[in-house]
Amino acid sequence: MYKILAKLHFLYHLAQKVQKTRKLNSKNSIFVPNLPFMEHSFKFFISSGGETVGQEIARLLNITPGKLYTTTFSDGEVYTRFDESIRGEVVVLFAPIHLPYTNLFELFVTIDAARRASAKEIICILPYLPHSRQERKDDTRSSVSARLIADFIEHSGADRIVTIDMHSTSIEGFYKIPIDHISMNSVFIDYIHAHFEMQNLCVCSPDFGGLKRIRAYKNALDCEMAVIHKERLQPNKVNSMEIIGDVNGKDVVIIDDMVDTGGTLCLAAEILKEAGAKSVHALCTHGVLSGNAIEKVNNSALESLIVSDTIPLKKQSNKIKTVSSAGILASSIQKILNKKSLKS
Repeated sequence: MYKILAKLHFLYHLAQKVQKTRKLNSKNSIFVPNLPFMEHSFKFFISSGGETVGQEIARLLNITPGKLYTTTFSDGEVYTRFDESIRGEVVVLFAPIHLPYTNLFELFVTIDAARRASAKEIICILPYLPHSRQERKDDTRSSVSARLIADFIEHSGADRIVTIDMHSTSIEGFYKIPIDHISMNSVFIDYIHAHFEMQNLCVCSPDFGGLKRIRAYKNALDCEMAVIHKERLQPNKVNSMEIIGDVNGKDVVIIDDMVDTGGTLCLAAEILKEAGAKSVHALCTHGVLSGNAIEKVNNSALESLIVSDTIPLKKQSNKIKTVSSAGILASSIQKILNKKSLKS
């Protein structure tokens, strides 16, 4: 009987200790509702090649980029590693994935590393999506490589994508994860207001595909507009062009989502000048500028070409200027994490 009473006494005191410990832990626990909780905290990382814009985004968000180690082995293999814990964290990865393909594969392995490190959510900031012009089959035996890129990014483990001025919005349908498509329109409109006289301005779309975009500029700037009708026989080569609209005596600004080889853009500038345009400028979001595109621009009728920094310039030119995309990207990141609409 004594042993039973002693055992009950011991169990009573043990239960008291457990109860006190639970009260103490509940007071210090971060999950107590009365304590503030950083619901929208995140960690921001920059992949290789994106340091300039990435650091500016970090500065605008008033944060310090996380530690991400990237290297390429002697055989060409890409290796990435997070040098800090991201378990349970929202990871925002700024990753320019323009060519060469090393940048794209680095994105895949970095997303995979974040997923395997137990990140809560992986948001990829991809200013430029390669293969955006290959969103449909143009021949019986060709690939829809834009869909292939979407599948690779999804299967790597990304939860959300933020990108700027896709060549075709139909690409959004290739993704099962959310994709936020933001525009450089506001940045370019501010640039036009600061550098051009509104009363003599005419905005021009280089094709009918950009008609919706050019109407938005026309309404925002309250100016004239024109459209160039072109017939393209094969990629990067135009057979003929025709201007729809009056550009005589106007300062014409061509608006497009990208400039690649520059052939079509330079030909459009020449035709506009022949039609009586006072000056011809161009604003293009993505300055791919492949091959000898910069030389073409330098020798063309264009007075200036303004591109964003979604793709770094391979070579400097007196005619080519860049505007920053960091502001709209930082604003988009902030709105997404605060559960706000990107349109507000």
